[in-house]
Amino acid sequence: MYDMCPRCRIQAPHRDGREHCPRCGGNLVVVESTQAAARVPRPQRPPTPAAGPPTGPPVIRRVAPRPAPLPRPQQTQAPRMYRSRNVRWVARRPPESFPQRRQQVYRGPRLIPRYTYLPRWGLRDDPIDEHRLDAPAERASETLRSALVMCAGALAASAVVHLLRYILLVINRGTPLPSWLIVASAALVILGGLVALISVIGALVAAVRWLIAVREHAYRHRGRRDPRPLWQIIVLAGIPVVNVVGAPLLLHEAANAAADNWRERGVAGITRAALDRLWVAWAIVNALAIWAAITWTVSLASGSIQTGADALALITISAAVSAAFAFWASRHLPNVLVAVEPVVKKRWVAVA
Repeated sequence: MYDMCPRCRIQAPHRDGREHCPRCGGNLVVVESTQAAARVPRPQRPPTPAAGPPTGPPVIRRVAPRPAPLPRPQQTQAPRMYRSRNVRWVARRPPESFPQRRQQVYRGPRLIPRYTYLPRWGLRDDPIDEHRLDAPAERASETLRSALVMCAGALAASAVVHLLRYILLVINRGTPLPSWLIVASAALVILGGLVALISVIGALVAAVRWLIAVREHAYRHRGRRDPRPLWQIIVLAGIPVVNVVGAPLLLHEAANAAADNWRERGVAGITRAALDRLWVAWAIVNALAIWAAITWTVSLASGSIQTGADALALITISAAVSAAFAFWASRHLPNVLVAVEPVVKKRWVAVA
């Protein structure tokens, strides 16, 4: 059975209590099937009276002018499916489409957490090992000491080779020498110079790393950080000629950070006078090296035998002085600003 509206011809399954059409509000008709609904006639409108000749006296009416129709606003919402506002379609999910609930599987009783040790909540408050904090500076000091000793040996060997070459040149002024001896001496000079150059570069790298570690150690013991960035330390201590002024300056800054009264009492046995002597010796070594390099360059450009001999003598002196400085610095420089255990030189024994 169906409820049908004869006016707007809509159909719906029959439901008790529904008498009016939700679209037009007309009376509904109950039909047996859709074929019977098709045979239901539409309701006819009442006939309008036919227009005839007017009877009676004429009536004069004044018709007021109609106002202009207002423009209709644009419809922003979708049009309603039904005219009645009391009807609202609600979409609901079919019951058979709902997923079945998962059955909870019994997994047995839950275990209670147990600890084999007393739990300690929070951060671990481990004691700070001062020796572990000083380890980088100590390792850098040992590396610098080894590099300086190797550099001193290479420079000493280079000085000996250059001295032999100079002696051969002096002898060759009055006595001719065999060609193989000249070639062998030249090869030894070149080999000794390359070994010395490599050792000097290695010692310079070790010195820069040691200076970085020493400054960090000095500022950390004062509860501060190194104010200079890493690139400034590398430039001031690693570039030749610049490190003549830069390296002692960085070392004095570290000494100032280590103690306020280091100028009078010293730091780990190093006073300001010792640092000043180190600075002067470093400047003399660099001055001799620059002088020898300039003389050697001039001898190559001029081709003079006497200028070449002078350059060879200066290179020999510069290598010997540099070797002595490297050996002296290997014994004193790594201990600067690094705390070392004091060694008792005299021991007093009580005699009964």
